[in-house]
Amino acid sequence: MKINGETKLIGFFGSTFRTSKMYVMYNSVFENLRLNYVYVPFVVEDVKKGVEAMRNLGIHAVGVTIPYKVSIVKYLDELDADAKKIGAVNAVINVNGKLIGSNTDGHGGVRALKEKTVIKGKKVILLGAGGAARALAFAVKDESGELTILNRTVDEAEQLAKAVGCKFDGLEKILDLIPTTNILINSTSVGMAPEINQSLVNEKLLHKGLTVMDIVSNPRETKLLREAKKAGCQIVFADRMLLWQGVLKFELYTGTKPPIKIMEKQLQITNL
Repeated sequence: MKINGETKLIGFFGSTFRTSKMYVMYNSVFENLRLNYVYVPFVVEDVKKGVEAMRNLGIHAVGVTIPYKVSIVKYLDELDADAKKIGAVNAVINVNGKLIGSNTDGHGGVRALKEKTVIKGKKVILLGAGGAARALAFAVKDESGELTILNRTVDEAEQLAKAVGCKFDGLEKILDLIPTTNILINSTSVGMAPEINQSLVNEKLLHKGLTVMDIVSNPRETKLLREAKKAGCQIVFADRMLLWQGVLKFELYTGTKPPIKIMEKQLQITNL
């Protein structure tokens, strides 16, 4: 990789800047396609100042993750249609000095799900009502899934359901709904390391014919996915969502379709 005065800089804002897998993935593809870009981490403690630096340094784009997906919005000039309805961004593009926020999380999740199942007309339970849930809820709705949002705090589920146009209820309702559900998505952090022996779903509720996706990537095989596989469910790992949202961001950053196989290799993932 050669860096010169024409190199376009893409940065990363977020708490996982030390451990993100995106650097090796993107830079490998830039080199493979001979694109004059470089992807680097930024240590951002004040998101407003981070956005100012993006403007003043002419940074081409940044990837955004927790805790800045929502707080960065007010400092941007414009949001695309997805980011506007979701109210959060995971990428910002600098278009001639105008900073435009985008969100590929939901569509990345849907792409991962569609590797295993059809969403249209299927009954879908989404666990959680946070930032990731918002992106997934709108994307599932766009695919004509029959969505129900379940959350411990029912008010939060109701607010999101009203925005999306779907059903909602408390988490305990899963007992009644899951027998006829086709797709189950955990969009909460339950099961994430170090609390790897936690799950919101009793394993006795899991059944064949159910496709289960967990957005928790550490560990790769969460307790929910482990028990779902044992029950004969199709499972979708979080790294498939990570891959596809990354593919969509790459296209936003460069206007070029990336080689998927190289990205998969760099993330060291398989579609089991």
